[in-house]
Amino acid sequence: MLKLKNNNLKAANFRNKLLWPFLVYMVFTGFTIFLVVSLWNRFLANPTLTSLESSVYSVGNIPFPGVSLCNLNKISKKRAQEMAEYIVKQTGQNFTRIMSSFKFLGFLHDSNYDIRFKTEIEEFQSILDSLQLKITALIRNLTTPCDDLLQMCRWKGHKINCSNIFRLRLTFEGYCCVFNYVKNTSEWWMRRARDETLVLEYGSPGISNGLSVELNIDIDDYFYTMMSSTGVNVHIFIPSDYPDKSSGDLIENIADIGTENFVEIIPTTVRAVRDVMNYAVDKRECLFEVEQRTQFGVYSQSDCFVDCRVKSMTTLCECIPFTVPLSDDYTVCTLRDLPCLARYKSKWSSLVPDKWHEYNIRELEDALLCSKTCYPSCDSTLYRVGASAVQINDSRFSNITAIHIFYRDRHHSLYKQDVVYYWFEILSNYGGVFGISLGEPGGVSKLTTDSISRLQSLSMKL
Repeated sequence: MLKLKNNNLKAANFRNKLLWPFLVYMVFTGFTIFLVVSLWNRFLANPTLTSLESSVYSVGNIPFPGVSLCNLNKISKKRAQEMAEYIVKQTGQNFTRIMSSFKFLGFLHDSNYDIRFKTEIEEFQSILDSLQLKITALIRNLTTPCDDLLQMCRWKGHKINCSNIFRLRLTFEGYCCVFNYVKNTSEWWMRRARDETLVLEYGSPGISNGLSVELNIDIDDYFYTMMSSTGVNVHIFIPSDYPDKSSGDLIENIADIGTENFVEIIPTTVRAVRDVMNYAVDKRECLFEVEQRTQFGVYSQSDCFVDCRVKSMTTLCECIPFTVPLSDDYTVCTLRDLPCLARYKSKWSSLVPDKWHEYNIRELEDALLCSKTCYPSCDSTLYRVGASAVQINDSRFSNITAIHIFYRDRHHSLYKQDVVYYWFEILSNYGGVFGISLGEPGGVSKLTTDSISRLQSLSMKL
């Protein structure tokens, strides 16, 4: 009988030595796999990290922002009279009637439409068609030239001919006098001088090293304005992007007549390491220039938004506004398209943000869904603005507007977007997890087996 008990005890001890270590190892192996998978999924969900690389990154390392000076008077009265005389001479129309009809061209700047003028608008467009006057060229001819608007220019402390640094180019607001805008659009290419190139300008800190201009605001030449103010609208934008307000990368500031304006530029730069490109776009939430193109050329989020709007415009109205400088493959909207442009104006002026579920259904219906395809640029410099103005208390300069645009500080913040872990760091981390998780079961299983054996021995003695 005693021999049988001893045999049973030995068999039980043998089973315990095999079973419990196996069970302990299985539990710890399962826990290890769960932990590794959880860490991997968490890493894949957020594989990149943006951190401050330097707070003393020199502003001399980044381009000076693009600057556009847009006359609030969209149509020059003097130039409208000259054009009206030409139309009257060619068609025999009434001069006063033609002058009154020019305001309809102003509607194309802000997609405004009044159904009360439906007949007059259609008749005026028919006159323009009969003379083969294209909308874009006509509005350009009616815009105050930069030579008339800009009286004096200084760049980096040196007085310079304004025509050497400013060009009359298209922005979202129409034709404006633009500085440091290097986008090679079709409207610039066709009008450029032979061998003329676009040169990107870099700035230095301080008001004396920035851009200073004096503008002559001719009140008597005002004919059509979109707001009850006089002066210019100053745009600050990324120099390689089309100047577009609704994309969010353009900042505007009104400079009234008879004021001296100080526009301080505060840039922020973000740079991404190339290893970020190895991860899915929806995870890193940015795009490199080489990964995607827009109709304007290399990728930027702002130009992507413009692309999105252009697709919507061509679908809904079968044309694009004259303010978008694309190739002749697109039909430019005429006065006949004003009803359609006005109908969808609010849709094209607003974009749905990424967190679209936080907005109500009406806001979604009235907005344009572009954010899911237009990611921020992985490498970019954004410009914030601090603006102030003082009144010029001198009657001799009552028609003058002075503007100073400059970097406020010598340095700015540089942020770096990097991967959270490189491959060797991932192996090291997972190796540590496996070492801890699979090394502990040996001690735990031995302690468990010894404890069970002692309990069984004690029970047999009893």
